[in-house]
Amino acid sequence: MASSTTTPLLSSPPSSLKDLQQYWLNNSTKAFLTHLHNDINLPTCIFQLPETLISEQPHSYIPQHIGLGPIHHFRTDLYTNQTQLKITTSKTLLKPYQTIPEFQKTLHKILTDLIPVTRSCYELYFDVNDECLSWVFVLDTLFLLNALSKVSNGQPLENWEDFIMVENQIPLVILLQLATILHQQSIGDSDDESFVSRLLVKFCETRSPLKFKTLENQLDLDVSNTFHLLDCMYQLIVNHNLAPKNHFLRTNFLLDVGLDDVENVVQIAGGLFPGANVFLRPVLNVLKLPWDKVITLIKKWLGEKPTTVEINIPSVSKLSKIGKVEFCSTLGGIHDVKFDEEKPSISLPVLELKCGSEVVLRNLIAYESLMFKNDNITNLDLTEYVDLMCGIIDGVKDVKILRERNVIEGDMGDEEVVKLFNGISKSSAKIDGKKSELQKTIGKVNGYYGNIPRLKVFNVIKKVFLASWKIFAFVFAVLSLVLMIVTGVCGVFDCSGSFGLVMFGQF
Repeated sequence: MASSTTTPLLSSPPSSLKDLQQYWLNNSTKAFLTHLHNDINLPTCIFQLPETLISEQPHSYIPQHIGLGPIHHFRTDLYTNQTQLKITTSKTLLKPYQTIPEFQKTLHKILTDLIPVTRSCYELYFDVNDECLSWVFVLDTLFLLNALSKVSNGQPLENWEDFIMVENQIPLVILLQLATILHQQSIGDSDDESFVSRLLVKFCETRSPLKFKTLENQLDLDVSNTFHLLDCMYQLIVNHNLAPKNHFLRTNFLLDVGLDDVENVVQIAGGLFPGANVFLRPVLNVLKLPWDKVITLIKKWLGEKPTTVEINIPSVSKLSKIGKVEFCSTLGGIHDVKFDEEKPSISLPVLELKCGSEVVLRNLIAYESLMFKNDNITNLDLTEYVDLMCGIIDGVKDVKILRERNVIEGDMGDEEVVKLFNGISKSSAKIDGKKSELQKTIGKVNGYYGNIPRLKVFNVIKKVFLASWKIFAFVFAVLSLVLMIVTGVCGVFDCSGSFGLVMFGQF
């Protein structure tokens, strides 16, 4: 867990109130001055993930082999094994430049000057001097640069998932500066941003779960407006589309069943089956109670763990079998999800799932969520797309249909794909605003599916009655328990008196 991987760069707050105040003053002052003297306007873009998120899938968020940057550099479980590897890699990478006069001093000075800038990228303030922090970045950035070069040259890269994790990111401003020094010295080329861009695009293109149909050399990546490797992949995925980019705010996906619909069903049932109102009217009165609060209390009392929440949309197999909806792949990205009601058909971007894809998806979603909460972005584009995939994939049948339609590719097993999308809960972020195009598409799909004649009444009954079976089971269990207690008491005491008449006289 993250709490057990503390490093010397993250000092623990003191226990006494006096020391705590001084600790806060020192760190707050340093952080304030760092941001005040920072000439480059970089947002906070590297975060320490909340414990609640990490506990769901620790191996997806905590580096297992390589710790990059100040958050994980000195982790005791990684430090011994990785330090020698980083030093060896750096030595090999810098060997051609050792003859350059004062190269080491130049490198160190440039990175030291950038430390105030890099500090502002982190959500945390690291209680360590600039010189120590600069050497952390020297080793880790050279190691990252070597890894990117391997991928660019088509060589295998072990443990590449660690490089894409939120807490393991290196500010791109450091990578650019170091790459500039090495690149210019080696070939005398001043176009360092183009060189770094090619390395980043190659890594993202080969590791991204969402495939880019655009040629690699035509992928648009503005290095000057990206913050680190994970952000590069995020930007490439979100900006990859065929249609003009849509800007929108997130709203709630869930479509609740209104009591008006229930009352309509009661009226219809009363007309079809005389005498049904005798039973249905009391049920309607029961449903008007605040059952959401009652269910929450019951689950808390029973110690039931919360289940994965998904958006309200039929699965692929239901849409295909009952709705006769065809699925097809699109050359575009997550903004090009379309529903054609006339055919009918749903177009989805190609998703290549293999080893490491879950780590990438989870860290991309976590990064988008944290950037959103910090007001660095206004949309949750990727999260909405993943919510959609979680909603339409319920079982192996759904995955097989999407594979047949070339929507899902890769060597991840069907069961693993189901486990992946059934294990990600719908985003809880909510904003008041207009619906996105994807939300409108989901609404059209639900409207089409819900208008199938044999499903109209069935869907309402299913939502109202089947979703409430636990409530009725609980009420029945309580009544049965009360009856058993009364029966047991009457078996010991004489209930033939007034008490017995009161309790059983009306039966």
